[in-house]
Amino acid sequence: MKIQPTFPNMLPGERVVLMLHRHGFVAVRIALLYLLLALVPVAAWILLGTRTEIFVDVTGVGYALATMLLSAYALVWGLLFFVSWLNYYLDIWIITNERIINITQQRLFHRIVSEQKLYRVQDVTWQIEGVLGNIFKFGNVTIQTAGEQGKFTFEHIPDPESVAKSVMHLLEQIENQMGASTMAKMDGDLLEGSSTTKTNVRPEPPSVPPAGAVPPSVKL
Repeated sequence: MKIQPTFPNMLPGERVVLMLHRHGFVAVRIALLYLLLALVPVAAWILLGTRTEIFVDVTGVGYALATMLLSAYALVWGLLFFVSWLNYYLDIWIITNERIINITQQRLFHRIVSEQKLYRVQDVTWQIEGVLGNIFKFGNVTIQTAGEQGKFTFEHIPDPESVAKSVMHLLEQIENQMGASTMAKMDGDLLEGSSTTKTNVRPEPPSVPPAGAVPPSVKL
């Protein structure tokens, strides 16, 4: 039995269609980068041990200084690796039968969440760039909407063509349920309401002719 994924603040009757992370190749690329950075202190330790004698006397200043520098490097390396992994893991794009939700982890304690109703989607495009993108089948999907958050971009996701087709299929289902004319009217009302304002104009009272004046329609 397949478990239906959920997330906080789901609407009644809402179900998750797609929950996307960046492609695993991005995680591998990050891991390889930090693996190379982890070899730097090891190479420095070996180089200092073979070219100098600072590790001969463990009570010397050189040994203490080298140990302190390598420990500080390892601490910074571990912190940066954790932040990079957190940004990769917590960047999530969710497509439900009603909404598109973009969750972006900017920094360690900074997250941006934006969402838009699915019926306000106007255009869906997908692209795969580069040799690696074509080999591992990952790319970007751009969704243009009619709201303030005008564009959603799903970056480096697996199989972008399939994701774009899924969004278009959901749009077709919504059009069949609501009708194309109803959706166009809803978009028009929302755009008109955001760009115009209503003003109440008080009508002027009818003018009263002065006493003794003869109405123009009366002939003497």
